[in-house]
Amino acid sequence: MFYFAPCRVRSGNMSKWKNVLDMASSIAILCVCVLIGIIGVRKYLHSESLPSTDLPHKGTQIELAGIDWGAANRTLVLALSTQCHFCNESSDFYRRLAPAAIAAKIPLVAVFPQSREEARAHWISEHLSTQGLEFVQVPSGRLPISGTPTLILVDHKGVVLRAWVGKLPPSGEAEVIHDVQQ
Repeated sequence: MFYFAPCRVRSGNMSKWKNVLDMASSIAILCVCVLIGIIGVRKYLHSESLPSTDLPHKGTQIELAGIDWGAANRTLVLALSTQCHFCNESSDFYRRLAPAAIAAKIPLVAVFPQSREEARAHWISEHLSTQGLEFVQVPSGRLPISGTPTLILVDHKGVVLRAWVGKLPPSGEAEVIHDVQQ
């Protein structure tokens, strides 16, 4: 008769390896979550500050029904939307920009895809002055812009002199105000 001795596995070693594997997998999952978070934050921050390549090009003629470009040497068009969070985040900038444009005798035209009444109510809800500002409703796709906010400085014929797209960094805001004051 054969006698087999039971094989003894050291449960201490198995338990130790199980703990090491559990710890390693937990660390790997944590690293993946941190990496996804970093990529998400970078993408969000990066998308705010990069200028679009689809700017209205210098020399492009802008046509807006009911706007007399010849009433002033230059006009600043603000293409916005009540549903654009970058537009809302730029409210402080618009509070500084409007007085600079008024002082330079540059009319402001706020172009929204929403109705004039909705745009005006939204503008006021952001504690922005309506002085010197004309609201125009233009359906999406009717202006040569890729997104909101877009600022377009045009001459007395409605020809684009300069354009800026997106939520501007402080240096971009200063550039707009400087160009308006020229």
